[in-house]
Amino acid sequence: MAEETREVRGRLPKDLKIAFEIACARLEVTQTAALEEAIRDWLHKKESSEKQQ
Repeated sequence: MAEETREVRGRLPKDLKIAFEIACARLEVTQTAALEEAIRDWLHKKESSEKQQ
């Protein structure tokens, strides 16, 4: 069975969005996969910094 998904929305500066699109295309990665990786990395970083405090 496929994992249930939800949509995430947000706004970014135009130059950051364009750089993200270019990087995803160059790396042959979907924007969804890149966003999932970025969010997981961010969560891990935040959880690690909370444990250190």
